Amino acid sequence: MNNFFKNKRVFITGHTGLKGIWLVNILNYCKADVYGYSKDDKFKKNFLKLCKLDKKKSFYGDILDKKKLLKKINQVKPQIVFHFAAQSILGQSYLNPKETVNTNVMGTLTLLEACRNSKSIKSIIIATSDKCYENSGKKKYFVENDKLGGDDPYSASKAAAEIIINSYSKSF
Repeated sequence: MNNFFKNKRVFITGHTGLKGIWLVNILNYCKADVYGYSKDDKFKKNFLKLCKLDKKKSFYGDILDKKKLLKKINQVKPQIVFHFAAQSILGQSYLNPKETVNTNVMGTLTLLEACRNSKSIKSIIIATSDKCYENSGKKKYFVENDKLGGDDPYSASKAAAEIIINSYSKSF
């Protein structure tokens, strides 16, 4: 892994969240050229304490702002993109389902559109959740070909994002 990521330009959305912080640190260890894009929120302080990322490589904006996101992607010219930006709190999805769907579905679509015509990007890795699968109540692990579903706004938004990801994968 060290050799694979060494000197590669990597762009991470949601870089100040839990998964993003870990990935930034791992990629720094692998000597990748890491850039991040996240909502300017309460996790920024924790991020700055836990990660060694040049402030000039850490961008803040809404994942739904295609113009700003596209500008940063074009500026960085990443080879690899990791998409972690999401509204990931189940309870919040009940309080504000529209924000959850916009962030998780339209945010993913915005990222895919921003990346679609980039000549530098070779791989896009998108994290969703096991909550994207229909939960039959059986105690089993989900697998990639399980039926998508979602009995709550968060789960439904992740299932919808999976459908869009699949569509872009096959179409573009």
